[in-house]
Amino acid sequence: MSNRPVNLNTILSALRISIYDGIFAQSFAVLTGSIFLPAFALALNATDFQIGLLASIPFFATFSQLAGAYFVEKYQNRKVIVLFSASLARAIWLPIIIFSFFLAAREPGRVLRYLIICIIVYHLLAALSGVSWLSWMSLLVPEEIRGRYFGLRNSILGILTITMTVMGGYYLDWFDCAFPDSPRSRAFEIIFLLAVIFAAVSIFFLTRQTEITTNNRPDAGLRTRFLAPLKDKSFTHFLRFGTLWSFAVNFASPFFIVYMLKDLQLSYTLVSVLTVASALADLTGMWAWGHFSDQIGNRPVIIITAFFACILPLLWIFTNDSFYSVFLLIPLLHIIGGFVWAGFNLCAVNLLFRIAPENGNSVYFAFWNFLNGITAGLGALAGGLFASLVPESPGFLSFTTASNLKVVFLISAVLRLLAFLQIKNVREEKGVGLVRAIRVLRSVRSWATMMGFHPALHFFLPAHHFAQQKSPYWPLWQRNRSKIQ
Repeated sequence: MSNRPVNLNTILSALRISIYDGIFAQSFAVLTGSIFLPAFALALNATDFQIGLLASIPFFATFSQLAGAYFVEKYQNRKVIVLFSASLARAIWLPIIIFSFFLAAREPGRVLRYLIICIIVYHLLAALSGVSWLSWMSLLVPEEIRGRYFGLRNSILGILTITMTVMGGYYLDWFDCAFPDSPRSRAFEIIFLLAVIFAAVSIFFLTRQTEITTNNRPDAGLRTRFLAPLKDKSFTHFLRFGTLWSFAVNFASPFFIVYMLKDLQLSYTLVSVLTVASALADLTGMWAWGHFSDQIGNRPVIIITAFFACILPLLWIFTNDSFYSVFLLIPLLHIIGGFVWAGFNLCAVNLLFRIAPENGNSVYFAFWNFLNGITAGLGALAGGLFASLVPESPGFLSFTTASNLKVVFLISAVLRLLAFLQIKNVREEKGVGLVRAIRVLRSVRSWATMMGFHPALHFFLPAHHFAQQKSPYWPLWQRNRSKIQ
């Protein structure tokens, strides 16, 4: 572990390696999550409550991030913590594959119980590495290009998500047709095995990743550093909004795929295509919001995107299995949702980076992920439990195709609106006001000037092409640059 290097090429190389690592880590994440994990659980005859339980596990497991923050602050070696915990976490999928191969056809319920246990262990270890990785990246990525960098990185991962989702969904349908006598779980086992291979390649790139630290060692003791986030008003206001929002969103979010697969009886391929539509919109959103946030700040983007996210669950109530709904309304909801959530997720993380101090930032990240994870997990469990108690055909939804999950969507919309009201207390030192931000976003000239006229080349051109803050770190693919003085 070395002090922060002054060599610009070293920093650029580290930023590029992080993108390469992300490509394979995202491949693993998509194939073991996305539509594939709930689809695998449904193949094992999982109930709505069990689907909600699976969806809640990653959030409850975030309490291990407190332990991760402790190790980071005590030993100041983020790379070792990430490598150790991430490697163990990803290896957990090997026993899942083995259990499924030998038992899924005869005892699917038993495999489902094994799956839940293994997923718990996996996410405990993954959360441990997650807070260390966030702290690592907060020091690695210069503040003046965070919006652009994470917009670029997430856009690349969005393209990958599209590819993996389409290929995986088509493969599942093909497997059912080509091997009708084989258990459906066999197709998932092959997907999960491929995911583990991708995970190993990701770990290889992590070993080559530079760890950048500062010369400043924390003067305060561990106890003081762990209490600091709770005394920071900017952070606590943001945390209050985030926890309420996480509960409201996850009350419904695990069940949209379940609704499409079980209630609307859509094929894996069609659900994959819809997920791709969302990913394409996410790709565009990361590109757009990343550059706007560098100019107008993160708070205005969060407010605008959160407002639209409150409306989306209400629109799902009007969906059904008609041609109009399946091929127009539902794709439109996926596209709008992808674009909106790209801005919210990107700017929420960037605002957290801005609020957290350089020293002791891992504690801020741990508290944020832990408390948001707990409320998100409670939301998913509450949504699953509520769905299991509501009748399959609620009478007050007789104006559309009835489904107990639509009641969940309705309640989630109300909860999101209540959480949205808390955003008024969130502050950001840099950035513009909401009214001015809306004026900028409404201006066609602002979009053309800020985004550039050649979107395909946008991420690879220097910042001065787009009336943005110049930075020696941009673009990433540059060589033989001098040292930063």
